[in-house]
Amino acid sequence: MTDSPQTPPQFPPSEGNRRLAERLFVEQLDQCSRFPKYFEIETVNACNARCTMCTIEDWNKGESSVMKMELIEKLADEIRPHAGWVEQVCLNRDGEPTLDKQLAQRVRLLKGAGVRKVTFATNGQLMTESFVSELCDAGTDDIMVSIDGATKATFEKIRVRLDFDLVVANTIKLIELRDRLRPQMTVRVRAVAMPENEHEVRDIIQFWKSRLQDGDSIYAMRMHSWGNQHFQESSEKVARFADKPCISPFSTMIIDVDGNVPLCGCDYNIKLPMGDFASESIEEIWRGPPFLRVRDQHANGRRNEIEMCRGCDIWDRSLVGAKRDNDRPGLADSPDGKPLLQIQTDLDLDLS
Repeated sequence: MTDSPQTPPQFPPSEGNRRLAERLFVEQLDQCSRFPKYFEIETVNACNARCTMCTIEDWNKGESSVMKMELIEKLADEIRPHAGWVEQVCLNRDGEPTLDKQLAQRVRLLKGAGVRKVTFATNGQLMTESFVSELCDAGTDDIMVSIDGATKATFEKIRVRLDFDLVVANTIKLIELRDRLRPQMTVRVRAVAMPENEHEVRDIIQFWKSRLQDGDSIYAMRMHSWGNQHFQESSEKVARFADKPCISPFSTMIIDVDGNVPLCGCDYNIKLPMGDFASESIEEIWRGPPFLRVRDQHANGRRNEIEMCRGCDIWDRSLVGAKRDNDRPGLADSPDGKPLLQIQTDLDLDLS
């Protein structure tokens, strides 16, 4: 239980804070203390895969494996008065959301509360035709499928326990069903670039960009360090990002299956707890001392005081891909003001 909410601070008018305000479409960065713009809700903390870049073997999760519907109902009720401010609710975090048999019902609750964009990311293995149809009928606005290979051998080496042919077939069927049942829904295909699949990134992008529609996107990005927990960030990156505030503590609230709120999406074992949504309101947590302290550190060039934030670029990675996805939070510019989509130097690709 956090202490009572405090008055949000006035952040210094630095260049980094100005750029971050622009990314969040606000005039002053302190406006972000009003309410989260983005939510990531872990409805399931289990997974049917064992991907090589995932931290699942290190998880120290609570007793619940699926979020109680009461928590989603509470979330919808609290978001409703702020629906015009909230940009997006993503119905997954660490687990695989298609294991949640009530996923469509959760989407419907959030859409009924006025949430403009409800999305989730999936490995695609369980995206059956009937499941996709339910999600379309519920009002899902966006689905992202992770596909990290252009061949069966590469994909299944990374996405352990998954079937490449089934995931590709399910994703093609998803696009077909979307076109017929809910054409306004967007589909994104994402690849995590790593040594095992770098030679196939161009082929992944070329294969999927010919199958996606206007408004969809296919992109690749380097894997991240999970806030120095998967591997240590380089001293060069730690120095480069030292005075650049991360977008996450100013925009995004993560809620796990039991209602626990961690620092960010990298904090999978909640080493830095921000609050407990099961017993507190969103506003109490968002304006409480833990979040205020972290925002103050980031806005004042002191993010390196937090080990998990040292050199972390999870929301500032370069992307390479086809078709722009303007609705994704924070992709307009990097901390240096450069467009993120179509930066190709990181992967050394020529997609023209």
